[in-house]
Amino acid sequence: MVRTDGIFRLAAAALALAAATPGVAQPRPGPPTLVAHPLKGGIYWVQGDAANTGFIVGSDGVVVIDTQRSAEVARLQIAQIAKVTAKPVKTVILTHGDPDHVGGLPAYPADATIIAHENIRAQIIAAAHDTATKSPFVATYKQIEDSRLPNRTIGSTETMTLDGVPMTLVHVAPAHSSGDIAVFLPRQRVVFTGDIITVEEATYPIIHVGGSSEGWIDSVHALLALKADTFVAGHGGLKTRKEVQSLLDQVVERRAAIKAMVYQGKSLAEIEAALPEAKGNKMFLSFNETTYFELTQGYPVARPSWYSLAPTDDRRH
Repeated sequence: MVRTDGIFRLAAAALALAAATPGVAQPRPGPPTLVAHPLKGGIYWVQGDAANTGFIVGSDGVVVIDTQRSAEVARLQIAQIAKVTAKPVKTVILTHGDPDHVGGLPAYPADATIIAHENIRAQIIAAAHDTATKSPFVATYKQIEDSRLPNRTIGSTETMTLDGVPMTLVHVAPAHSSGDIAVFLPRQRVVFTGDIITVEEATYPIIHVGGSSEGWIDSVHALLALKADTFVAGHGGLKTRKEVQSLLDQVVERRAAIKAMVYQGKSLAEIEAALPEAKGNKMFLSFNETTYFELTQGYPVARPSWYSLAPTDDRRH
């Protein structure tokens, strides 16, 4: 886990700002209408609010994938589950730490197993103590820290069986965020991608502080290596294998073009002029910007090799 250079403070600020800035995590006016769409083998994906979520009906309980943006909306999701089964929610899997995916945690059972990447647990704690923003989601993260922190974490890809349901939780590298998890259900050939894949949000991937365009490419290569034919995006709907492959091809080509221009000494302004990009979400850097800063500054910001050996607490900041 990367812990230097204030990366968690930056990520926490980005998480908290999501509520105060127009973008993915913005609440929509009025109560949402959630719809649980059946896929196959007891899998449902839930659509209708700021982000897509899902749930799987297992042998004795339910596994939930992401929790909506607030306890209020999460209760609507729980009502959707109750229409399908009377089995209790035993497990919650978080694909990443954005507020529109974790904000509903307080509505779920206190004894549920909550699974996340190690970095996401750390980011939730950092966001709960954020003093740099005035976002109302700081209070949400504080409530999560007090009562619903992830109690089972992974650092890399793991295969497990939850309530009789085999699955693989896929983490390859920082992509959309520093702690993305995609949920692969091999029997049903379904992948919940979280915000690694989004639809209708932007032409190219949305990368958070702590994420990486190169890590995104590696992660999507890994998702396509799975024997899956249905990809549930974090926003917008479903994608086919062919659509995901097409997106990957576009991103690989775009990153290579940016890299070539950076190595030619081109400025960001020159790259933007040569490779215009519609910026779909003002809350995040464009893909051009993300890749340019990775290649010119390092991500996170590069430090001298002796930095961690400095006999001062400054190295923690």
